[in-house]
Parts: sequence; C-alpha cells; structure tokens
Amino acid sequence: MLYRWLYGLGVVGWGVVLVWLIENSARTGQPLLTVRASSLFVLLWMLIGLGFGLAWVLRMVRARRIDRAWVRQFQAMSASLDEAVILCDKRGKLRWHNAAAYTLVTQGGAKDALPALVKQQRQNPRQVLRQTVALSETERYTVQAVALDKRSFAVIYRPMTGGAAKNAFYENFIRRIVHDLRNPLAAIIGHAANLSQAPTVEPEAWRKSIRTIEDEAHRLTRLVDSMLFDARLAYVPLQPQRLDLADVLEEALYGQEDRAARQAQTLQLHLPPENAPFDGDRDLLLRTFENLIDNGLKYSPAGSTITVQLAHDTGDYVVTVQDNGEGIPPEYLPDRIFEPLVRAKQTGSGSGLGLSIVRKIVEMHGGSINAHSKLGTGTTMTVRFPQPQRG
Repeated sequence: MLYRWLYGLGVVGWGVVLVWLIENSARTGQPLLTVRASSLFVLLWMLIGLGFGLAWVLRMVRARRIDRAWVRQFQAMSASLDEAVILCDKRGKLRWHNAAAYTLVTQGGAKDALPALVKQQRQNPRQVLRQTVALSETERYTVQAVALDKRSFAVIYRPMTGGAAKNAFYENFIRRIVHDLRNPLAAIIGHAANLSQAPTVEPEAWRKSIRTIEDEAHRLTRLVDSMLFDARLAYVPLQPQRLDLADVLEEALYGQEDRAARQAQTLQLHLPPENAPFDGDRDLLLRTFENLIDNGLKYSPAGSTITVQLAHDTGDYVVTVQDNGEGIPPEYLPDRIFEPLVRAKQTGSGSGLGLSIVRKIVEMHGGSINAHSKLGTGTTMTVRFPQPQRG
C-alpha cells in the first residue's frame, strides 16, 4: 500500500514538472526538445519519467506472472476433483476445465451459460454467486461462481442429488402454478364482486367486466389443459398412423388464420411439391405445430409475418416456424427455453409448459427441435423428423 502511495505521488510530481516545462517553453519561445537536450534538470526529469514507466511495466508483468501462477495452482488442485470446475475470463470465454466438466462443456450446454454467470458475479464481486441451473429436465446443478482475480473466474458445478433435484422441481412447479392460478382468479373475483355489489353499472363497464371474466376463465382453462396434457404424455402411448405432414401443417395454419387476421398479421406456408408421408400421432403433431405458430403470433407485432416451411434434407423432414417478433434472450438458448416452467417473458398468460410439451412430442416421434433467435429480430424454431423407410 505504501509503495502505491509513493508511486502515485511521484507520478503526480512528474506531471506537475511536465506542465511547468511546457509553460516555460512557451514563455521563452524555446522548443521543449531543445530544452531537453541542453538542460541537465530536464534530462533528469526525462530519466525519472522513463523510470516510472519501466516500474509500471515491471509491475504489470509481475502481476500477470502471479495471476498465472495462481491459476495454474488452482488448475492443479481442481484437475482431480469429482466436481466439474471451469475457468473462464471476464467475458465468460472458456479457458480451461477439468475432466469432470468435459461432458458439461461439450454436450451439456454449460459453456453457453458462462457469460451470464460471470456477468452476475462481476456485478457483486465481493459475494460468491450460488444458484441452481437446469441443463436439462433431469440434470440440475448447484453452480458457484468465484472471482480468482480481475481477469479469471472459476465456475463450479455440483450435481444435485435425485431427491433434491426432484423436490426443487416440484417446489418450483407448485409455486409457478399457484402464482399463475391466483392472478386470473383474482381478476374474476374482483370483477364479479363489482358487478354484484355496485348499485348501478354503466353498460360499457359491464361489458368490460364480462370480457375480463371471460378472458381470465379461458386463461385458466388453457393452464389446466396444459397441465393435464403434460401429465398425459407420461402414460398415454402414441397412436401412430400414416399421414402427410403437409396436411397437418395446413390444418394447424388454418386454425390460426382468423386470429392472425384480427391481429393484422400474415401467415405464410411453403410446402414441397411432393407428399411428405410420415408415421405419427396426428393429434399430437397438430398440437405441436399449433403451439409453435401460436407463439409466433403471440410475440410478434401487428403487421408481422409468420412463415412455416416444410422441406427435405438428407433423409429428414425439416419444419421451420419463423417470426420477426421480440426474440428470445441468449441465456435461454439453445435448450433452456424448452425446459418445464421456463418462460423467457415473465409477464403474460403462458404457463411455461408449451415448449416443453412440444419437445416431448417431437422426441416421442424420434425427432429433435432447436431454437435460433436474436432479440428484436425474431425467432426460428426448427423441427426435424426422420423420414420413414421406403418399402
């Protein structure tokens, strides 16, 4: 600490002399370069300045060397740990990980979560960040982020035990469902009380209350329907039949045309000239595509276009639903947005189960779904189904 004070005072003094020399040079009309060559005082001042610069460079080199030595010691200690340990820089860029973190980094999506974790830690540098992160429906971790120095951060993933993960999931599930049920119920009760207790009700106010009660009742119905449908997927088997994916997409789009017209939005469908035969459960597939189109309409402004396309790609059917709406924040991509009870937009009537149900249905049919999005630009949902074998 004393060294820093002395160094700072020395630099300030050197700067004061610099200002004096510049003023003196301007007053005498003699260039400072000439003064520098002819005056022992100025030469001494220059040498002191070079000394300060050299001391600063040596200090930075020494600090970097100490930081690297500390990081190497941390790596050596962490290499044999059973817990997953990841080192990254201040931007969240991966620098090193131990063997236990290999799967999380290469397949589990932990690498994508690093920038957000480090950003939160940098906002509260004196605290150790701890939070629960779900990398999939079955993999939940307690994450601890620690600042090793100003440029290096350690992120430690500790897997939650089966019982703890399940309890945390159901606690979160109950809390979310209770919250989502309470809001529409409160609105229904409040407007019903106004209608029953008010001595006189204006016709417009009466119609507004009725519309609110009806809308909130529909919201409750959608929420309960999502919960029951999600539970159904766990025990009701598929009922596959040979169908044409193009027909299913046309039906899903037709069911949303009136809503799109009311909201001044446009639905576009692009289909290949040939049929797209597929063995699947028509009702489940229809719900999948309706949900994706519904999200596109819900989160896109008036005048926007939602484009649905079916294409063939090396033995797969590829269905894309593209909108130009709000977009999904990067911390929810690529997989977190498909987890149960996760909502990128905290306000609204969604239950957080829609995309989770979509992924379950797609995977039950042997397919996969991915989300690509940019805030303020839009989102593209890509569903891939394997084409049936011919013969």
